[in-house]
Amino acid sequence: MSLNEPFLPPAGIIANMSKADRDTLSSYGTFHIAQPGYAIIEQGKPHGKLFFTISGSFHARRKDAGSDILLGKITTGDWIGEVDIFDPCSAVCTVIAMEPSQYWVITRKSLEEYINNYQTAGNIILIGLASTLGRRVRDITQKLSEQSELSKIRESLFHDVPASEA
Repeated sequence: MSLNEPFLPPAGIIANMSKADRDTLSSYGTFHIAQPGYAIIEQGKPHGKLFFTISGSFHARRKDAGSDILLGKITTGDWIGEVDIFDPCSAVCTVIAMEPSQYWVITRKSLEEYINNYQTAGNIILIGLASTLGRRVRDITQKLSEQSELSKIRESLFHDVPASEA
């Protein structure tokens, strides 16, 4: 796989930005290729970057207490790393390429410069990232709720079994 034209396409939260604004934003970051299995973000490590998926797909996975949980699938037009951009800390999950994938990355400092220099376009990005965060929090909350319900069902099943049958 080779790099496509080094400009951000009209996809995801930047779909409604003008070509000139997307082209300018492109110059604030860098374009990359990830091969299958390559981790662009590693759980527990800070990265201070925001990623945009141009092509291909990634999986966001979290390891806890021996379990490996798929948090979500990331495809063309999706953003990755928005939590660390707003709350620089350690990454909450690992993001791995599932196929040859092209992505663009911008540091927090460069994103702040872009937003300060191009406030209207910057607002589009900020609102889009807030929407992305909101959707992902909602999705994870739903998954946690489902897990809680499953735990309650399992607990009731095991408590209803007489001790001689357990």
